[in-house]
Amino acid sequence: MVQLPTLDLEQYEPHIEEEVGVKDHIKGSTRYAWLGSGQCGGRLVKSFYDLGYKKVLAINTTHHDLDLLEIPGEQKFLMDIGEKGAGKDIGRGELAVHQYQQEILHLARQTLSTQVDHIMVCFGAGGGTGSGSIMGLITIAKRYARYIGLQNPNKKVGVVMTLPTVGEASSPLVAENAYTAATRLSELASAGEISPLIIVDNDKINRMYPGLTVKSFWPSINNTVAGLFDIFNRISSLSSQYTSFDPVDYHSIIESGGCTIMGLTKVKKYGERYAISEAVKNNLQKTLLAGGFDLYTAKLAGCIAVGGKTLMNNVGGLQDNINYAFDVLSEITGEATIHRGIYEDDRECLRVYTIIGGLDSPTARLEELKSFTAVEVH
Repeated sequence: MVQLPTLDLEQYEPHIEEEVGVKDHIKGSTRYAWLGSGQCGGRLVKSFYDLGYKKVLAINTTHHDLDLLEIPGEQKFLMDIGEKGAGKDIGRGELAVHQYQQEILHLARQTLSTQVDHIMVCFGAGGGTGSGSIMGLITIAKRYARYIGLQNPNKKVGVVMTLPTVGEASSPLVAENAYTAATRLSELASAGEISPLIIVDNDKINRMYPGLTVKSFWPSINNTVAGLFDIFNRISSLSSQYTSFDPVDYHSIIESGGCTIMGLTKVKKYGERYAISEAVKNNLQKTLLAGGFDLYTAKLAGCIAVGGKTLMNNVGGLQDNINYAFDVLSEITGEATIHRGIYEDDRECLRVYTIIGGLDSPTARLEELKSFTAVEVH
């Protein structure tokens, strides 16, 4: 038998050092990193930053938008392609992310570190920077996921996309940009190559809340979307003396591919048999996220009831009413697996939170966008 020599490096075990990078200030079950592209993406990640999700990067082709974002300078990246930036030109956005892909990846490694479980890319469908760079940023996010050792990056990289209002989409170029980006991402989500795809419909919000001032419109939308996303991450880290919605339940929904929608509603007549189940159905119609989904295509869902101590102790039949609401959600989502949660807190009201994953894309809403792309020729 041949005796082989011992190589110098054989005495060492390969070891990937844990790098903390920017420290989060959240108490959720999942550590997220957020990449925001363009003005809309930057605003979205700023809302998450304010909630305690400090692992964010804002990327843009113009310094004007970056300068206005109140996040640390080292967490901003300018893809410098000239003074005008990308404007509404998708091609310039694609060119920018291709030109700076290595620098963005390096900044993610350096700033966001290895302590990340899931990566979300945020952008507004309509602008040149966001719509143009989104595919490149998804590729970068997957490379970063592999670098930090995440298994199956297709399940660990998701997207938050905002759709333009009717006023914005009246520009055929904006509508075409939005339709192109939304169609590409819908195909990726349907194929399970990103998870989840969350669609925020600014036009729907505009109709639901017509009284918002110009100054409060965007912060109100972004903060509400971020807060709703955050609630499920936080609840999934809490134990319950009743029924827990645990991290495994939460991850199964977030990683189920397709589109995900979320909603919350307060239930006033919680003692009535059908009040909670009606609230669950209304919940899905009033959500700030895009409508038009076929709920029967859902793969997984979570429904969480949170009530005050007094309610939980004194309202007769409340358990039955909550269970009935769970059953109704099961019916309207077809064969989806329903994860349930019942929690108690100090607020004397009953709130119901719903999250549904693995949905097909809202094709009717996308076709509506497409209708704006036709330019009238004289």
